[in-house]
Amino acid sequence: MLAAIKRLTIGFVLVIGIAILFSTLAQTQPKAQQQRMSIEDRVKVLKDNLKLSDEQSTKIMKILEDQREEITTAMNENRDNRDAMQTARKEIMKKTDEQIKSVLTEDQAKKYDKMLKERRTRTEQRAQ
Repeated sequence: MLAAIKRLTIGFVLVIGIAILFSTLAQTQPKAQQQRMSIEDRVKVLKDNLKLSDEQSTKIMKILEDQREEITTAMNENRDNRDAMQTARKEIMKKTDEQIKSVLTEDQAKKYDKMLKERRTRTEQRAQ
């Protein structure tokens, strides 16, 4: 009876240990393996949060598609220069944010700025 309880306890500890290990591995997944939101998902989030019209959603979809193409081109052109790649990416993102704001109403633009600020804060927190 005592031996059965020991085996049961050891088995339970092993299961808990494996669960903790897999949980930790899932949380420390490299950025390259983390999935990014699709353009469609990003537009949906903006549409829900900013109450975009269908016309605004369509325009923003095009802006984000153009951004993706520009970033891909910049990454290919600066493949050997990480600093240049990051600089180009930041400039493209800044331009994209300005283009998106030009499609928004004044109230929507304020909410969008707030969303960007919150995103930057989360990014900084993850980097630490």
